[in-house]
Amino acid sequence: MLDVYVSNQLVGVLDQPDPYTFVFNYLPNAPEALPISLLMPKRLESWISRELHPVFQISLPEGALRELITKKFSKRFEHFGDLELLAVVGENMIGRIQVTPHGQAPSGLTPHETLSRLIKEDTTTLVKHYLGERLHTSGVSGGFIKFLAKSPSHHQSSRPTFALEEWIIKLSDDDHPHIVLLKYFGMMAARASGLTVPDIHLAEDRKHLLVKRFDLNSEGMSVGFEDMCALFGRPARDKFTGSVERLIKTIGTFCQGEKKRKSFDQFFGQYLLASTIRNGDAHLKNFGLLYENMQTAELAPVYDMLSMSVYAPTLANSRDADDGMAINFEGSKRWLTPDSIQSLSTQCLLSAKSVKNWKAQIATALIETSDKVIAHLDEYPEDHFEPTAHRMLELWALGLEAFDSKAAQRIRL
Repeated sequence: MLDVYVSNQLVGVLDQPDPYTFVFNYLPNAPEALPISLLMPKRLESWISRELHPVFQISLPEGALRELITKKFSKRFEHFGDLELLAVVGENMIGRIQVTPHGQAPSGLTPHETLSRLIKEDTTTLVKHYLGERLHTSGVSGGFIKFLAKSPSHHQSSRPTFALEEWIIKLSDDDHPHIVLLKYFGMMAARASGLTVPDIHLAEDRKHLLVKRFDLNSEGMSVGFEDMCALFGRPARDKFTGSVERLIKTIGTFCQGEKKRKSFDQFFGQYLLASTIRNGDAHLKNFGLLYENMQTAELAPVYDMLSMSVYAPTLANSRDADDGMAINFEGSKRWLTPDSIQSLSTQCLLSAKSVKNWKAQIATALIETSDKVIAHLDEYPEDHFEPTAHRMLELWALGLEAFDSKAAQRIRL
């Protein structure tokens, strides 16, 4: 049995009475203003699911990180499934929910490291440190290894330091060479395009990337976050199902007024950029909503953007990637075409002027970012990034052909 906290207040209890039943109950005194999910408001009746409720799966580690955590902690439990994994990492997750063993209050402890050290630390040391004694602080999802860190300012130091901030650290992956650099330049392109993007810092070894936590308000307090898997009521494994149309409808359902308009606008830009740079990994868990209450929901910043199709086979007749978007739009996962871009803008309620602006901003951003990629190749030849970088830029050019052939030609040069 686990206790569930929202914004440091105990609101309910989560239990698994049998292998196929998960039950969440709100406490009688739980504030109605602190629901655990936009889909699960406070009520007297139990919230029952045949698998762990999607809202609790948002930050569950996946892939290699889950295997590492299971290996280290499974001997402490008779069975090690999703509930037990949540018991291990539940106090340190993205969003305002914390989960602890029943009767145990959150400790408030988090990993503390200076940002300057994190940037300079080599990947091997980071993995040993965080994926060793601090595996329990790794409540962040994703197919590649990543974890949470905290950087306090040192006011007594005469050297410039960073203020108290939370960071997600993303590591390189042996099966996907240079993925950290692909993420770095993808996020740079997103920011240059006019999308909302958290602060990012590339480590000195270019093998890990720090992304500032996007779920903190101006006071440093966690706000609500739910990815689209949770908002679709689907488990994390279904992140490649669903449709863009339903995602747009979900934004329209939970966002209000100006936040709805802004969220539609940002989603259009984010999805158009994802297609243009051939991000075949733009699945449901890479889009989400942030909220402090039911009236303030808005699209979360871009927290993952990269040309994932660099790793896909190449189509011989076009040089494009034998890949596609992660979720369906108009019944297809093909890259956006001029017609589907227009259809997407219509569903997002964008004016012709806004669409024109996004196309221009993205084209300019990719040209500027491609120049930075070339400069990086000149500065760090020891990274051996050149073949991957050239393929990435080739894909960017192919994507730009859908709406700006002149910009595409600039990148090809």
